[in-house]
Amino acid sequence: MNARFPISGDAVPYRLRLPGPTAVPERVLRAMAQPVVAHRGPEFLARFRDIQARLKPIIGRPGSAPYVFASTGIGAMESAVVNVAGPGQRVLVANNGQWGPVFRRLAEAIGAEVDDVATPPGSPVDLEGIERALKNKEYAAVLAVHSESSTGALTDLKALGAIVRQTSAVLAVDAVSALGGAEMRADEWGVDVVVSASQKALMCPPGLALASVSDKAWEVVERADRGPRSYFDYTRMRPNADRGEPTYTAPVSMMNALHEALAMIGEEGLDAALARHRRLSSALAAGAAALGFSVFPKGTPSPTLVVLLAPEGIDATALIDRLADGYNTIVAGTRFEDLKHRMVRIGTMGAVSDGDILTDLHHLASAVRDLGGRPDEAAGLAAAAEVLAG
Repeated sequence: MNARFPISGDAVPYRLRLPGPTAVPERVLRAMAQPVVAHRGPEFLARFRDIQARLKPIIGRPGSAPYVFASTGIGAMESAVVNVAGPGQRVLVANNGQWGPVFRRLAEAIGAEVDDVATPPGSPVDLEGIERALKNKEYAAVLAVHSESSTGALTDLKALGAIVRQTSAVLAVDAVSALGGAEMRADEWGVDVVVSASQKALMCPPGLALASVSDKAWEVVERADRGPRSYFDYTRMRPNADRGEPTYTAPVSMMNALHEALAMIGEEGLDAALARHRRLSSALAAGAAALGFSVFPKGTPSPTLVVLLAPEGIDATALIDRLADGYNTIVAGTRFEDLKHRMVRIGTMGAVSDGDILTDLHHLASAVRDLGGRPDEAAGLAAAAEVLAG
């Protein structure tokens, strides 16, 4: 890709380092360029069934075929809401960032009554608060976010699932920025509905969503009093998925991309891919801390992104602009107004390597210097290298 901004007349490679969408590997891009085939023909169906098989261990639900369909990540979230809740029913949202309120909006749109257990952005989900709420009222569902990409906080789904499992409520989880980069054991942890999307740790462009549903959730999904639903109706998707067929016209080129990306994860090995995400995010966080940044989330950080507060005296919005204009490195800021001039978010999800992390730190140090700071770049690189070597 051509550089968006030249430096001293030389082209600088464009580096997409957002917490989604992420850079797409060349192998995946080439797979998208394959000829379009019949979306219900034998060649495509064999590929689609292999996609389903490869997703099962990533989701952690080996006995159930996942549903893969064209949608954004928020569409995937809406699919969970309309299938586990309905008008007048009560849902509980675990809110510790930007995406809990999205679950609230989607639930309110179908007429559900919504309570939330809120903690400040960056804090872990309040598990004790969830448990108290479930004891005080009966809920149709608990809605939670695995990796809160607005803050970098990772939810302890094992603990949350153990709490919800003791009730009649189902646990539906947004795993859009987590799946493929953070461990998910849906059946073991009691995660009844997992939804995700293609453009983050699954290394594809935006455009595909997926859902996986537990037996417990099916007892709820099949009820007639669920939310208004048609395109996102899991009862339409299930029989097709069980036959290894898409429910609607499949976006063939995107399915080719996902198939290739899943093959890459399989070649690396799922455990190795998850370990790589943990190692790279830890290395970036350590290196950034040595440069004078501070890590934002409290508790367990997500392995798929690093969320930082800029060094004292450095405006985060100016830093983000300088990274783009001066180094063609595209990172994210925040929608939290009170943190706008402090927060920087960098993805560590998908096809990311040791070299990417070291380049991130070099560019961060350079941009901070350009803005008048005095980062110790050697210390930052050494701190990251120590983690990478481990």
